Amino acid sequence: MDRDNRNKDTIDIIAFAPHPDDAEMGCGGLLIAMKKKGYRTGIVDLTRGELSSNGNLETRRKETLKATEILMLDLRENLDMPDGNIECNMKNKLKVISVLRKYTPGTVLFPYYQDRHPDHENSSKLIREAVFLSGLSKLETGIQAHRPDIVLNYMLHHEFDPSFIVDISEYFEEKVEAIKSYDSQFFSGENNHIITHISTKAFKEILYTRAKYFGLKIRAEYGEPYYINSKIKVNDPVSFFDYIVY
Repeated sequence: MDRDNRNKDTIDIIAFAPHPDDAEMGCGGLLIAMKKKGYRTGIVDLTRGELSSNGNLETRRKETLKATEILMLDLRENLDMPDGNIECNMKNKLKVISVLRKYTPGTVLFPYYQDRHPDHENSSKLIREAVFLSGLSKLETGIQAHRPDIVLNYMLHHEFDPSFIVDISEYFEEKVEAIKSYDSQFFSGENNHIITHISTKAFKEILYTRAKYFGLKIRAEYGEPYYINSKIKVNDPVSFFDYIVY
């Protein structure tokens, strides 16, 4: 999308997240990078994370505000779907469609279709179907039809073979700070009432190791993996692949 001619309400890149903190973990580096390149960025959370083992709604609200500031987002909204019960029904699709048609993003990000948390998998199906339906002009909602040009899946717990990897070396520490905003959830260990997978030191090591692993694949310090269900056009493979060293 031409950034000079975009609508004043347009958000160029919107990441949909099942819970507050998912987008920070899965695509926080890309969101920071794109914001610093002049794009308008946003996150739309589907739930408020009310079933989280630690913290409460007020805690999660404050943590989300802090992370939003670090990511420098132009938009942060919540669709108030029930945590633990994200359903792929028409009511929820219309909530997503309303966001897509109002903010007309050119790029949409959401979780990969396989993951350990049912909400992550269900949200992936929901967003994918809503993105398609949003482009149908005969589905009338009072707002003009819009379908994003680029649809990407980000990685949460399940590791997939990425279509491409984004170099986030310059932005990785800011991404980590955004994740750390949710201190009731991440890296808190024994400070939490209930020890969870993501609160352990091991998970912090996984976060760093994974970013280093994918960075190594593209000759960078840190990388963020993405999947796209379409072919990628390359006009100049010489310059496009200039980072590869055999």
